[in-house]
Amino acid sequence: MQRALSFDHLPPLALPMRFLMSVPLFAALAAGLLAWHGEAALVTRWSPLTLALTHLLTLGCLSMAMIGALLQILPVMAGIAVPGGSRTANTMHGALCAGTLLLAAAFLVGHALLFAGALACLGVAFFLLLGCCTIGLWQQFPGGADASLAAIRLALGALVVTVVLGLWMGAALAWPRALPPPLSLPLLADLHAAWGLLGWVALLIVGVAFQVVPMFLVTEPYPRWISGGYTTMLFLLLVASSLSAGIAGPFRHAALLLLGAGYVAFAWVTLRLLARRKRPRADAATLFWRTAMLALPAALARGLLPADPALDVACGVLLVVGFALSTINGMTYKIVPFLSWYHLRHAHGMGLSGGAPASVPPVHRMLPDGAARGQYLLHAAALLALVAACAWPAQLARPAGALLCVSCLAWFANLAAALRAGRVPPAARGAVLDTAGAGR
Repeated sequence: MQRALSFDHLPPLALPMRFLMSVPLFAALAAGLLAWHGEAALVTRWSPLTLALTHLLTLGCLSMAMIGALLQILPVMAGIAVPGGSRTANTMHGALCAGTLLLAAAFLVGHALLFAGALACLGVAFFLLLGCCTIGLWQQFPGGADASLAAIRLALGALVVTVVLGLWMGAALAWPRALPPPLSLPLLADLHAAWGLLGWVALLIVGVAFQVVPMFLVTEPYPRWISGGYTTMLFLLLVASSLSAGIAGPFRHAALLLLGAGYVAFAWVTLRLLARRKRPRADAATLFWRTAMLALPAALARGLLPADPALDVACGVLLVVGFALSTINGMTYKIVPFLSWYHLRHAHGMGLSGGAPASVPPVHRMLPDGAARGQYLLHAAALLALVAACAWPAQLARPAGALLCVSCLAWFANLAAALRAGRVPPAARGAVLDTAGAGR
């Protein structure tokens, strides 16, 4: 069962858009960094350059998109608005942008003050997010939204663990003598990555998918067995694998194997729903989701293979670029044109149904599928090149980075075009308001 979304509670268009439009720009910056430095970014996951590039993607792209999606979907799905409105969102966005850039610079330069500045900015951003969402999400869930909101609540719990571990490591780097980490940095880094990617990002994608995939990709709803307590099981498996880290090897491996199998099952169910969707022709958003659902099990298969630094980097590429970034790319191609179209209709005094003047094009014309498909081909080529570059970094790292950079700039241009298509010309605003007022 799905909840009927209440679009009367949509936030102002600029509130989620400042986050969603920042995503392809940070991705292009990370790709440009890879194209500039080349193979040094793909040799090992522990190099300062790789860490800088990774956090540009995970904070500037993934977390930026997750926050923008939360601020958009919580009001329409559960009536949870952001306290402080645009002012809070502006502060959150500015702090996240500044913290991401400072952290990337800190890894590249290695200066303690940069780590301290990054910790301060990122702490503000995530404290505001958690504070805004916590009270609302602990209220009684509306009927039909239980599965999505339960997953979102668990994802925010995973975010707390991710942020605490990240601040812990950042503080150890900023003040190494005053705050030495109680555990080894590699172990903390592994836990931080697991809670960030398999907890915060993956659980949130699962929760949002329960609503977004049937609605925007025109599929049947997810079966009850996977939209019930499934995300709770995934969360508990992540807890079990973390508590046994470095202590009980077999138990930890079993927990990780079950966790991976759980996410593979979600990917399989999503692919089945997309194969049986009511529209036979796959649009660009569907292609992005299919790519993401194929990349997820491919990345998780890393745990079955022997230790190899190149495989570790390839796993990160598949999880971050193949799974998460592909999902976000496909999601924005549905959400941004729809919001642009809806707000344009609202400016003309109309709702979701009924006729519209010629100045309001249908939603599928806000972003032509041909432009989105062209960018999908660039993204798919960049993903394949990135995976291959993990094996042959000297030959393919720079071309892969350049391809991804071009793909992300095309992504930004497509989203900007969708927003422009929904803009009411200043000269027409007075007439639109007069017409809307007369209609009422």
